[in-house]
Amino acid sequence: MLRTIAALVTLPVLVAACGADGTEGENQPPRAETQRDVLSEPRFTTKKSTLSFEETLAALYRAIDERDLTVFASIDHQAGAAEADLQMRPATVVVFGSPAIGTALMQAEPILAAELPLRAAVYENAEGEVVVAVTSPNVLTRTYPGLETEKKRLERIAENLKTLAAEATGTEGR
Repeated sequence: MLRTIAALVTLPVLVAACGADGTEGENQPPRAETQRDVLSEPRFTTKKSTLSFEETLAALYRAIDERDLTVFASIDHQAGAAEADLQMRPATVVVFGSPAIGTALMQAEPILAAELPLRAAVYENAEGEVVVAVTSPNVLTRTYPGLETEKKRLERIAENLKTLAAEATGTEGR
């Protein structure tokens, strides 16, 4: 089961890195941009934290809880690496959302079941900075044309993600 989860998590990365024929993306000739071609837009928005890794993660959980959102899973990649006798910097993914809002979006665009719930990653980069990365709602809008009727929900999600990231990083009001 864990291998299945790892495969599902890495699949979007592999798809983004490879062309349709399985060759590396950088070796592909330029393609005409289509409504579903969003590889040029960042999939996540990032914000540097003014807090430590532990404080940032705790602040993220608090911000999620204050909005009555559901935390479906938390994945500690550093702990997973340690189980494999490997080392890595701290990195935790929090999978969260609102079943009511997510269901409405999936009714409009059923394939969104592969994208939802939303994710936020708290990680330490190579420079030792703590960063929060959240799913970019703009990518969802551009990728799934059926969501055009859900503009208000997506705007609410975008605002919530922006606020969550600011609160988690100690940068709210800046």
